Amino acid sequence: MRWLLLVLVACKPIEIDDKKRVDDDTAVTTPTPSPTTPSTPEGHPEFSNPDEATDLDADPDVLHVALTAAAHTHSIGGEQIAGYAYNGQTPGPTLRMKIGDTLIVDLQNDLDVETTIHWHGVAAPYDMDGVTWQMAPVAAGDSFTYQFEIHEAGTFWYHPHFDTESQVDLGLYGVLIVEDPAEPSADEELIMVFDAWDEVSDHTDEAADHHGLDPARVAWTVNGGLLPIYEGTGGTTARVRVLNVSNTGYLDLPPMRQIGEDQGLLPAAIDDERAVLGPGDRVEFEWLIEDSWTLQASPYSVNGGEAWGDDFDLLEIEVASTDSATPVSWPFSGDRPSIDPGHTDIVYVFTGESGGEGWMINAEIFPDVTVEELPLGAEAIVEIRNLSPAEHPFHMHGHHFEVLSLGGEIPAFKRITDTVNLPIGQALRIRLVADNPGDWMTHCHILPHAHQGMMTVLRVLE
Repeated sequence: MRWLLLVLVACKPIEIDDKKRVDDDTAVTTPTPSPTTPSTPEGHPEFSNPDEATDLDADPDVLHVALTAAAHTHSIGGEQIAGYAYNGQTPGPTLRMKIGDTLIVDLQNDLDVETTIHWHGVAAPYDMDGVTWQMAPVAAGDSFTYQFEIHEAGTFWYHPHFDTESQVDLGLYGVLIVEDPAEPSADEELIMVFDAWDEVSDHTDEAADHHGLDPARVAWTVNGGLLPIYEGTGGTTARVRVLNVSNTGYLDLPPMRQIGEDQGLLPAAIDDERAVLGPGDRVEFEWLIEDSWTLQASPYSVNGGEAWGDDFDLLEIEVASTDSATPVSWPFSGDRPSIDPGHTDIVYVFTGESGGEGWMINAEIFPDVTVEELPLGAEAIVEIRNLSPAEHPFHMHGHHFEVLSLGGEIPAFKRITDTVNLPIGQALRIRLVADNPGDWMTHCHILPHAHQGMMTVLRVLE
């Protein structure tokens, strides 16, 4: 007979060294925007993937890169907007590695404020996660080296976790791709980083608040460009990695052949469902490049899902020839979902509102939160209930988890992820294996919600 010992403690307040803790509520100085430069609207830019980082190490099992965070002027629709960037580009350099490689990142902070780097979706060691209660943030003018191995494939991203709402909003983000060498390759890989801006002309004087909630007024950029044109080659197949880095905006995409999400390939392809990406979420598609078309999205509101309005254009795909393309033979596992045992070990209840007391988890506002504890290696069933008037992308640091059900629906196959959107009035049940020790941030990835208190901490004991 085998016994499972599961110890849960939910009565300890988090203890943080005040000399080291600088949370997302800390006030910082954001850059003063330059005056608007008169200009005419730009033509449609040519689509291109973000430039990849230069590897400083000859070892094929090590990716060693240098990232400099500094002030940067964004050119959006012909307007010049003050912000930040890594290595002078937004999105920042793409980091590409394979399962089991070591990542080394030398961060140089040339901002006039402190910053960190968090590795969204990666089970990084606790002291490399970029949250500010395990280490002081990197001071202006200072540097820090992140170093750890990555053992899971997927489309991840990196961004600060200090004054997160502002620094991500200003342009500090980039893509991290971890490849599985056993997977086949498509003819081409497209990386599409989507960012939502209110009508650009409204925010040339307010750099720290360019992301809006109103789906009728949002303009989406793709890798920094408005409605770019991708010139494809007929008869080829593309693996398309899509990332939503918006602070608040949702991306509601039409049915396309979905082959993966946050943690790499799915167990089976999805051909007939829309893909709704909340802030921080990722998805992978397979495109057969055979003819010209326009990628569109539908209006979507954080306050209730599908919104009023017409579909809007995101990207033009232009193909000169109409040759047939052959799908890739992806090694789908077909894994079925785990059976929900029916019990619940941890419950997180999302409540609150904008302009009121704030956004809360279990009626608590970060950092004054109760810390749930799990012993290392324990398996826990966590239920997240959304009793608030807004949707929330649930995200957990240091771990990925299996979705057992969402709104009472069991997935068609085993779904391993790290970010899941939770609609209003629904519950998400997940299976978590606590295999990474540390005090892990757990929060809504609508960054203003997190900034206003919708964060808590899960402690995994040594």
